[in-house]
Amino acid sequence: MIGLKEIVVSAKTVEEAVDSAKREHDLREGEFNYQVEDPGSRGFLKIGSRNASILVTVQTEHYVRKVKEFIENVLSFSKYVPQSLAVKAERRDAKIFIHLDGAHLGRMIGKHGKTISALQHLATIFVNRITDTKMTVLIDVGDYKDRRKELIRKIARNKAFMVIQTGKSVQLDPMFAFERRIVHETIKSISGVQSFSKGLEPYRYVVIEPEKKGRRKSVSRIKGGVEDFEDNRSQAG
Repeated sequence: MIGLKEIVVSAKTVEEAVDSAKREHDLREGEFNYQVEDPGSRGFLKIGSRNASILVTVQTEHYVRKVKEFIENVLSFSKYVPQSLAVKAERRDAKIFIHLDGAHLGRMIGKHGKTISALQHLATIFVNRITDTKMTVLIDVGDYKDRRKELIRKIARNKAFMVIQTGKSVQLDPMFAFERRIVHETIKSISGVQSFSKGLEPYRYVVIEPEKKGRRKSVSRIKGGVEDFEDNRSQAG
């Protein structure tokens, strides 16, 4: 369950308090609920008068829209964005999924997805500055991530069989955390080899080596809010 942001707003009347909340926090209908804390009072001849007070609860629909607008604004400055680009947004639990679709999106993705990953990182920082709950933004372009996942699985399998044949460990190129997870998950399904991550971001990489008896294949740790799979030889950080 996501903890929703709550805001106390006061004004002369409840209606004015609601209008103030919508204006000051860029809220639209369907993006918030409110309850009256104090209906206020006009008093008698202005004696004993007090403002109305409401408690506004911001719904996640607000953050989905704000992230979508943020991404559209950033992309508007890029000359590589096609005019036909469609931006769709949805939320699942504490994650906001953004799907970009259109023609000729290769340059938007960047080499090994670095451009989209950078945009994803910026969008996550943005949403966490306007909400009280930690949220993650995940961006996909066309079916890029599905194709990338399959490519990484293929690389991991090929390297694993190379390790089995030669008996020597191999080091993969630096990868993003979600890509390293795919490698570790793939290696766990292949007998005779094991993997661990090494190095510091953004140069952290995976090593695949012959499986050693008595050592656990992998251990799940949390580093910097991102789950990665390590063995007990992995460097901290």
